Amino acid sequence: MAKFQFLPAETKFYDWFEKATANLVEAADALQDLLDNYEHVERKVAHITELEHRGDFIVHEVMHLLMHTLIIPLDSEDIERLISALDDTMDAIEAAAVRMVIFRIEAPTERARQLGQLIRSGATELHEAMHNLREKKNFRLVAEHIKEINTIENNGDRVLREALVDIVSHKDDLFNLIRWKEIYEMLEETTDRMEDVADVLQRVVIKNG
Repeated sequence: MAKFQFLPAETKFYDWFEKATANLVEAADALQDLLDNYEHVERKVAHITELEHRGDFIVHEVMHLLMHTLIIPLDSEDIERLISALDDTMDAIEAAAVRMVIFRIEAPTERARQLGQLIRSGATELHEAMHNLREKKNFRLVAEHIKEINTIENNGDRVLREALVDIVSHKDDLFNLIRWKEIYEMLEETTDRMEDVADVLQRVVIKNG
């Protein structure tokens, strides 16, 4: 028997989810700009940190809405998981950018730029997927974006392996090896966190489809 609701489910959650992914796209754009146009580094990193703080605000608003809403459009656990996974992705972007300053990187490598491009693509896929989460009829499109995000994560693994091979081949420069290993791993971790978001979306689509 179909469930009947006397009151509509609160749709503001979807608004906040879309704001979170739009913020993620802006941060990914800023990261790619940092890697492709390596100038005014501290100012650019500070901007990414501001976007991370905006992401924290969005998390707070979603959790506040969850506590004060009678009828919710998704399971509360899925709402928490989704906004938390988006927040973790934003944190990873900021952490990678900050390390460029901490380690006083003189210039990004081609591998770093490749990872930045993957992050940018993944953020875009998440944002487009989120736009289709409101309507069951669009769940098929959400699934297509999930597939693309999984491919992006696999490509991130590949680029990381290639990047580590590059730096190990210059093992005589230990400091360079240490700092770039951490930066590469943090950039690749961002694609992992995006896949975490995709996994939550997959669960939501299966459960509510």
